[in-house]
Amino acid sequence: MIRLWERALRRGGLPLRMSQGFNPRPKMSLVEPRSVGIASEAELLEFELADWVNPDAVLERLRGQMPADIAVTGLDLVRPSDKARPVAVEYVARLVAPPPDLEDRIAGLLARSEAPVVRHRPTGDKHLDGRPFIEALQAEDGGALRMVLRTGPGGTVRPDEVLRLLDFEADEVARADVRRVALRLT
Repeated sequence: MIRLWERALRRGGLPLRMSQGFNPRPKMSLVEPRSVGIASEAELLEFELADWVNPDAVLERLRGQMPADIAVTGLDLVRPSDKARPVAVEYVARLVAPPPDLEDRIAGLLARSEAPVVRHRPTGDKHLDGRPFIEALQAEDGGALRMVLRTGPGGTVRPDEVLRLLDFEADEVARADVRRVALRLT
């Protein structure tokens, strides 16, 4: 995704601000990068320009360089010191075979005061409480689960971890179609 944006910015003829050093790169980053295997309908890109360009012109140049199935929906000007700070991310997980007791599982998880999550790492397991990061869970028609997960400097919990907290087996988690649908900023 970052390469796609970099190519669109360059092809649009925008004067990108570059990093210093042996291998200069455009100063750009995706806000709240998503995990591998998660599709997205909501991406935020921050980039810096070296010179002033009218925001309407930037938007038109970008739209003209993006593939047909990727829409650039808006552009905001911010000071370089005002980086985007996401506070929540919304996902929809389409389950292959939603269990009949999904709403009971959701109610049980939301009623818990703690939800232990273990992340296996080469340097050792990391233990965290996933419950404070779960803002909302809701079963939807068609076997989907909508989840709003808090994020910030203290971290977050991933959608696959929430599915495991809801007692889904590893193969059910792997087959779920998880899609990020929104980012909420401060």
